[in-house]
Amino acid sequence: MLKNHMPVRTRNGAQYGSRQSSRGMSIVELLIGVAIGLFILAGASAMFVSNVTNSRRLLLEARINQDLRATMDLVTRDLRRGGYWGNSLAGTLATGITSVTQVNPYSAVAVNGSTQVDYTYTRDIAENNVLDTGTGTVNEQFGFRLDLGTNAIQMYIAGGWQTLTNTNILLIPNNGFRITPTETAIDIRAACAKTCIDSVSAPTCPIVQVRTYNIVLTGISKTDSAVIRTLRSQVRVRNDAMSGACPA
Repeated sequence: MLKNHMPVRTRNGAQYGSRQSSRGMSIVELLIGVAIGLFILAGASAMFVSNVTNSRRLLLEARINQDLRATMDLVTRDLRRGGYWGNSLAGTLATGITSVTQVNPYSAVAVNGSTQVDYTYTRDIAENNVLDTGTGTVNEQFGFRLDLGTNAIQMYIAGGWQTLTNTNILLIPNNGFRITPTETAIDIRAACAKTCIDSVSAPTCPIVQVRTYNIVLTGISKTDSAVIRTLRSQVRVRNDAMSGACPA
């Protein structure tokens, strides 16, 4: 026996053949929604972590660059002064028949094992023409080196080695400080008043040594070994080394 069909009237007067029951989301729809939400959350989290990592790396790079540049500037500026002599005129000009030119006591610039450079220059208020090796401000010996024990750049000043780079921020690897010298000899015997002829055993005519040093400085972040920066510089010592002399 068929049941009577009872139409349902809505507020606007429309009729439907049967009442449709309301129902919620199924378990499948719920799982799909959760999966989509987790996927979006994972992407946002990965982007956030990437931004934090990049910001941290940029900060480390800025700190390393600042420390390396400060060290390289100091090496460049001070090494350029190597060989300075307050009485340099006495080394190029001699007056009188029996007079001779003096030898510059500060002319030596030595590179030891490509990781250390030693040099001298005068600090005398009144030049005494003597290389002073005392302690404190009277010491006229200087240098830079890579200390393999602490992986830091050190400067020799006032009779002792002092650390320049911040070991809490960066470390200098074993090959991270390299100094390559280039010396060019220029024969200046043409400037002599009398003809100058070198002896058979050793050259005696005047020669000027133009000295240039190529410096490479590399630093590695102490907290992130992937952050590495390298600086390069070229230093030309302003005070050329002279050897030999014109005949009297």
